[in-house]
Amino acid sequence: MAMKGGDRLRWIVLFAVACLWLLPIVSLVLFSFAPSSQILGGKLIPSSYTLSNYVTALTDAGRGVSIPQAMANSALIMAMQVAGILLLDIPAAYAFGRLRWPGRDLAFALVLLTMMMPGILEVLSLYEIMSGFGLVDTIYAVVLPGLPRVVGIFILRQFFRELPKEMEDAARMDGAGSFQIFWHVMVPLARPAVLTLSVLTALYSWNNFLWPLIITNSPASMTVPVAIAYLSADTSAILNYTVILAASFLTALPMILIFLLGQKYIVGGMRPTAGIK
Repeated sequence: MAMKGGDRLRWIVLFAVACLWLLPIVSLVLFSFAPSSQILGGKLIPSSYTLSNYVTALTDAGRGVSIPQAMANSALIMAMQVAGILLLDIPAAYAFGRLRWPGRDLAFALVLLTMMMPGILEVLSLYEIMSGFGLVDTIYAVVLPGLPRVVGIFILRQFFRELPKEMEDAARMDGAGSFQIFWHVMVPLARPAVLTLSVLTALYSWNNFLWPLIITNSPASMTVPVAIAYLSADTSAILNYTVILAASFLTALPMILIFLLGQKYIVGGMRPTAGIK
């Protein structure tokens, strides 16, 4: 089938925009393999390549920062937050979306109001709470304030609300109790939304910068964004810029893979019928 003129123009525009969007990423990858002497050469493509930047990033990035340690910290925090958010958000969303109880809609409205409060307003209070529990400069202090996520409750609630009531009625007629209906019927049907929330939470957790920057103060507990910023803040950062580029690409690679593998769930998970075969 021949492509129409309007479609051809649309694809050309989209291709041009995609190239502009990819240009900084391609430049980052190419110069992460370049010697540091070429970073200020004004070239779009380096003339020579080396693996020494990656070796340095993995062994001694500078300022006491360990990129492998930061990646391990971020991976652990991400796993804990994904598990914790799913454990808390799924029952909460089901209670708001499928169960009937006095004050349900008012309670949900109050929960949504918390989304309208800028996160920066909570920083001082959260720091005092974490300090009171002796958790400053620990992984737990990074994880706990992110549990649960209101946006996750909202996504899952909308999904639960739109699931066919007939499936719930059929399970009840077969003798299933309320918890059995929730765990064996509703949660499996909500799998696309659960996977969507998992991917979004993983991306958010890995890239979260402000709170880890505030609550951690030693290289041993730094997350990936804080470690990269710590290296970039060095007065001699320009001399190690290619090492920073190598570290940036290394730390971005896991999220690129997660997004590529999970992007279909982000789209499909917004449709309640996606979980029904």
